[in-house]
Amino acid sequence: MSTPLEFPSDENGDVLRRMQDGGDDLTQSRVVDFCFVFPERRQALAFAEIVDDRALEVCISYYEEREMREAIVKHHMIPTHQDITAHAESVGGEPDGWGCMQVD
Repeated sequence: MSTPLEFPSDENGDVLRRMQDGGDDLTQSRVVDFCFVFPERRQALAFAEIVDDRALEVCISYYEEREMREAIVKHHMIPTHQDITAHAESVGGEPDGWGCMQVD
C-alpha cells in the first residue's frame, strides 16, 4: 500500500483528501472539469476565447438553477492540489467548483 498524500487544510485539499480516503488513486491522470459561471452569454464566450490551450476543452451552456451561463473547462491531468488550485484561480468569471471521475 502506498503512503497517503498530504494536502493543505483548504477547500481543494479537503476534496482531494475525501477522494483519497474513498479509494481514489490520485497518482493517475484523468479528465478534471473546472466550472465557471457568468451573468451573460457574451462573457462566457469571451472567456472561451482566452482559454487558448490545445490541452483544454471548453463547453458553454445555460445553467438553469442559477440563471447564468456556465463554462466548463476540461483538462486531462493528475489532480494535484497545486494544479487544481492554479486552474481554479487562473481565469475570470466566478469559479463554481471542479470535479472528476474516481480512478481506483
